[in-house]
Amino acid sequence: MSDIVKYHNDFNKIKLPSFTEIEQDLLCGLMVKLKEEKNKVTFYPSDLRNILKSSYDNKSLLEFSSSLKEKFFKADFTIIEKTTLKNGNKEKKVTAHRTINLFTEFVVYIFENEDTGKNELDKIEIQVNPRFEYILNQLTANFTAFELAEFIALSGKYTKTLYRLLKQYRTTGTARFEWNEFCRIMDIPEKLAMCDIDKRILKPAVKELSQERNLFDQIRVPFKNLAYEKEKEKGTRGRGGKVSAIIFSFKPENSNMQKLEKEVNKKATLEQQIIHTCNEMLRTKIKFEYQDKIYQVLAFDIEKLSLQCVEMIRDEYENLVNSAYREFTAKDKEQFKRMLDTFMSNIY
Repeated sequence: MSDIVKYHNDFNKIKLPSFTEIEQDLLCGLMVKLKEEKNKVTFYPSDLRNILKSSYDNKSLLEFSSSLKEKFFKADFTIIEKTTLKNGNKEKKVTAHRTINLFTEFVVYIFENEDTGKNELDKIEIQVNPRFEYILNQLTANFTAFELAEFIALSGKYTKTLYRLLKQYRTTGTARFEWNEFCRIMDIPEKLAMCDIDKRILKPAVKELSQERNLFDQIRVPFKNLAYEKEKEKGTRGRGGKVSAIIFSFKPENSNMQKLEKEVNKKATLEQQIIHTCNEMLRTKIKFEYQDKIYQVLAFDIEKLSLQCVEMIRDEYENLVNSAYREFTAKDKEQFKRMLDTFMSNIY
C-alpha cells in the first residue's frame, strides 16, 4: 500500500518560506514517518534518497541537510487570540499575535569517514513542537490527505503547493481563496504582474495537475477538469479590475480518499461531525433540494440546533434568486445529523 500523507487543514495556512519542491517532498515524507515515530523523526541517508528525486552522495546530503535546517526553522504559524492582561487590580483586554515554530529541534549527526577522512552525514533528527501536534495527530473531521508518491512525482514548488491546497477540497470539487491569502501561502512574489502570475505560475500548475500520469501502473489524474477563475472587486471589472479572490473547480474524488475521510470521521464526536458538515455547506455554498424546493445555507447554530436557509426560486431568465427565509431545527444532535445527511444526499 502506498504512503498516505495526512494532516490537519490548518497546515495549509502556513507559508513555507521559499521551500523548493525537494524540500516540500521531504516535509511530506516527515509527516508520513511521524505516524510511526510520533514527536521525533529520524532520517538516515537511505531515507533521504528514497524521498529525493536525485541521487545524492553523502557530501551532497550533508550540504542539503544544512540548508534544510535553515528552511525548517523559518516555518512558523501565527495564532491570533483575545486575552486579558492583569497589572495589580487593573485589567486590560488585548489581542495577542503568537508566532510559534513548527519544529523545536533539528539535529544533524556527522561522522568522519575513516577511508576518505571527510565528514559525512550519519542521520538527521527533527523534533516537532508539541503546540503543533494537532496538525499531524488530532485530525478529527478537518484534514487533508494525499499519496506521497503522487506528490513527489509532481515538478515545481508552485505546483506542489497548489496540489496541497486543492486536496483539502478533494471531495467537493470547488475551492475559493481570498487573493491576498492565496498569494501569501503560494509564496508568489509581491511585485509579479498578474499576467506573469497566470503565465509562469497558475497555467503551468493547472496543466500539470490535470494531466494523466502513470502511478503504480495505473493511469491517474490528480484533478480532472481542473480550471480557475478570478473574482474582481465590485466596480472594478475588466482587464484592469482588482482581483479579490480565486476559485478553482475540478471533478471531486469519490473512492479511497472518501473512505479515509469516513475513517477519520469515526474518531470525531457527533458535534464535531455536525460542525464540519455545516461549515462545508457554508463554504461551498451548496444548494440542496427538499420537499420540491431548493435551499441554500446561510448560517447555523450548534447550541440551538438550527440551520438557517434561504429558499431559491427561478426568475424570468431562469436564474436562481433568493426568495423566502426558512429555519430548520431539531430536538437533539442525532436528529440534526440525520437532517443534514438528508440534505447532503439531495444536493442540487
